[in-house]
Amino acid sequence: MDFNRTPDSCFDNLADYPFAPNYVEVDDFEGGKLRMHYVDEGPKNGKSVVMIHGNPTWSYMWRKLIPSLADNGYRAIAIDLIGAGRSDKPTKMSDYTIARHEAWVKQALFEKIGIKDANFILHDWGGIIGLRAIADNQNEVASIIMSNTGLANRDPNKPITKMARKGAGFLRAFQLWIRFNKGWKHWKTISKITLADMPQEDIASFAAPYPDKSFLTGIRQFTQMLPTRNDNPILIENWRALQKLKSFDKPFLNLFSDKDKIAPRGYKSVRPAIPGTRDYEPIILKSGSHFLLEDIPDDYANEVLKFYERLKT
Repeated sequence: MDFNRTPDSCFDNLADYPFAPNYVEVDDFEGGKLRMHYVDEGPKNGKSVVMIHGNPTWSYMWRKLIPSLADNGYRAIAIDLIGAGRSDKPTKMSDYTIARHEAWVKQALFEKIGIKDANFILHDWGGIIGLRAIADNQNEVASIIMSNTGLANRDPNKPITKMARKGAGFLRAFQLWIRFNKGWKHWKTISKITLADMPQEDIASFAAPYPDKSFLTGIRQFTQMLPTRNDNPILIENWRALQKLKSFDKPFLNLFSDKDKIAPRGYKSVRPAIPGTRDYEPIILKSGSHFLLEDIPDDYANEVLKFYERLKT
């Protein structure tokens, strides 16, 4: 599989991201290997907290949460999905599927890094990919926090009566625009969606892994995989994962924000279906956009640490 690898020099001047890089190799499904990057901060014998970002972000989005976790004795692990951040970036759109992302995450976390008894924090596409990976590794997971995402699914036993999914018109137009916009400056999109004024150095840091448009393939392909049609295969794959997660009775908190326009009620897709969600009312933080860690990072960190303190009692 052909891939791009972002030069290390692109990461020399990141704002508020002083973390040393770590890497594991995962299969590319064509006989080769891809390198996946992850941050690993805090005491190595601390309780692990695994963070999985969505699109179009990378592990940079956790930069303000990672020190809070590490300072409180947690081992903070934040991966970059293949195609994003410091991870390798296959060059063809067809190289990326959600099933492949799920397999890459499973291999990296549970086989290579050796994650056990870990707390997980999932955002956006990281919610779908993370929940699917967790579904087959529930014994290694202590708790889940899910933010501004959802597990859209379709029961394969029910016939499709309408191909377009409800409310998908805007997303279909967005998909078409990205399909032909090979130079999508997604870091500017992030800055426009956030409610707080993002410093230019933060915007530049989100852009850093993508020195030219050939590095953007994985980010663009995520938009094409959005389930705007009922024949999208991820809907049935998600449904199957949800059936497995109906045995997950460990703590599961939905931590959302009130100004999210992407998945404002995504928690309804897992609650109350997944038993672990039932003892934890969704927390809706105020004044946060879809990228709530840019708008209200302190409020977010406080709720995360509060949740983990509660787990100790």
